[in-house]
Amino acid sequence: MTNLNDLVGLEVGQAQDVLRKLGITGFKFVYYVDRKQKEFDKELVTAVRQKEDVLELVVCRYKFDV
Repeated sequence: MTNLNDLVGLEVGQAQDVLRKLGITGFKFVYYVDRKQKEFDKELVTAVRQKEDVLELVVCRYKFDV
C-alpha cells in the first residue's frame, strides 16, 4: 500500500490489519452513525484524515443486502 487513501472501502478489521502491518499505531476510528439506521451489513472506512499526531479513519455503516 503506497497511499493511506487506499484504506477507503475496507472494512474496519481489514484497515486495522493493514495499518498494524505498516507499523502505524497512532490511529483511531471515528464512527458516523445514523440514529434512524437500525440494520447494517458492513462498517466501511469512508475517509482518512490526519489530525495532529493521530490518523483518523471515518467509518460509516452500510446496508447492502435488502
